[in-house]
Amino acid sequence: MLVGIEGFEDAGVYRLGPETALVQTLDFFTPVVDDPYYFGQIAAANAFSDIYAMGATPLTAMNIVCFSPKLFDMKILKEIIRGGADKIREAGAVLLGGHSVDDQEIKYGLSVTGIAHPDRILRNEGAMLGDLLILTKPLGTGILNTAMKGDMLGEDAVREAVEVMATLNNRAARAMSLVRVHAATDVTGFGLAGHLSEMLKETIGVRLFPEKVPYFKEAVKMSQSGFVPGGLYRNRDFYGGRVEGTASPFFMDILFDPQTSGGLLIALDAADLGRFKEASEGNGASFWVIGEFVEEPKGKIVI
Repeated sequence: MLVGIEGFEDAGVYRLGPETALVQTLDFFTPVVDDPYYFGQIAAANAFSDIYAMGATPLTAMNIVCFSPKLFDMKILKEIIRGGADKIREAGAVLLGGHSVDDQEIKYGLSVTGIAHPDRILRNEGAMLGDLLILTKPLGTGILNTAMKGDMLGEDAVREAVEVMATLNNRAARAMSLVRVHAATDVTGFGLAGHLSEMLKETIGVRLFPEKVPYFKEAVKMSQSGFVPGGLYRNRDFYGGRVEGTASPFFMDILFDPQTSGGLLIALDAADLGRFKEASEGNGASFWVIGEFVEEPKGKIVI
């Protein structure tokens, strides 16, 4: 075992031989959008992100399904599975099967297995002084998902959020494999502040550039209107002590907003920024430089 439950890593890693390690993860959740097909895509993309964050290539996937045919039309389940299957195919992986249970609350996700070279496994810690902090998707999906549940989000804003959540992090991962990356993770339920805290531990600090942090424009209005998920408050209670400095009320919300199928968070050697930009632009991957790792204060996110 190379990576287990210690360190809150994105996936487990088991060495099979000198040049091959098995990378395994699973993730599933309740619907975040009304359309079952897009829910399947989003849930699948979210599960694959853990594999990409470890620097691995996905090979196989298995469905995790909770569904009650007594309460819901089976067409809904077929669309969920179809969405997941399309995303599995896009990732270049193979669906091997899965398992389902009769449950009154719909849930869907994947168990994903990938491979990587044992010496090229990326962990969520290991950032070095002077590394640049890279983010590959905009923030705000927690706020927008809350607004969707209240039927307060316009059609265009819904479409944009769904498309981003359903986007695989595979292109960013390919660009990441060509440069010197010292640490990586993906931004999901603990928000930017929470997942960034795991990268820092107590060994290094980070200075954020608030004006560079990407977010959905509609999230500003929705946050100001009170459409804030409960997870945001929990994240703020738990990770608030890690943050130093002040910013606008919205930025403080977006810092703790729990994300669904968020982007990769990458500690990139500053000298490789040009090469990373070239690789990202070459395959259509988006990214933003949102901060820089600093020596002090250790374990703190400085705004």
